Amino acid sequence: MRTSRRFFFLLLILCCTFSSLQAKKAKRKPKPPAPAACADGTAYRQCPACGTAKRESVRDLNVQKNRDEAVTSPEGITVAEIRKASNNKKFSPDRQVSVTALVASVVSGGSQESCNCGRDDLRDIHINIVAKASEVGDLSKYVVVEFTPRWEKTFGLDDSDYQKMLRAVRKDIEGKRVKFDGWMLYDSMHENASKTTMPNQPACPDDGKQHPKCNWRATPWEVHPVTKYKVVPAP
Repeated sequence: MRTSRRFFFLLLILCCTFSSLQAKKAKRKPKPPAPAACADGTAYRQCPACGTAKRESVRDLNVQKNRDEAVTSPEGITVAEIRKASNNKKFSPDRQVSVTALVASVVSGGSQESCNCGRDDLRDIHINIVAKASEVGDLSKYVVVEFTPRWEKTFGLDDSDYQKMLRAVRKDIEGKRVKFDGWMLYDSMHENASKTTMPNQPACPDDGKQHPKCNWRATPWEVHPVTKYKVVPAP
């Protein structure tokens, strides 16, 4: 009799536990589906051109960032033209440009960005350019141009050690006048930190740290990706 009661209580406990687990499982939200393969662009080292972004607008932006078509007929443009607020709505991401400028700084690109599939072995190089030496240090005057992983390879850079590659590029072009050919790109993700879109914000201090509610760039427009570059003589 005692054995039957023990068996009954054990069975009751097991049933309750199973019901509780089923209820918790039912409450779990289903995982969102993985992003579909990109319809545009080409993959690089198993990372699709749209990266891992889920929002369509970001996926489209990533495809632009990951272009592997070289610029063949660039139009000459100046730093001043790129950062002119009235040009924000005139430029197009289909525009091929060539800009010659002074390299103010070469800094790390974003880590684990969706355009690079969140991978640390795929990282952009972020280059700040200005019109003249007196603008170095005033981040609100900086225009951004970027080397992307697929173009880093084309440029003969060794990305097996990102920091070493960054130092090599910094030694090669920082403080020099460089001609960059590439594609125009409007990075809307940085509208909240650009002088042309947030004119009443102060410039961020040039201390290598991140600060809220200040401008660390002149405009959301970039030359991204750069598909060709060379150091040129000072004027």
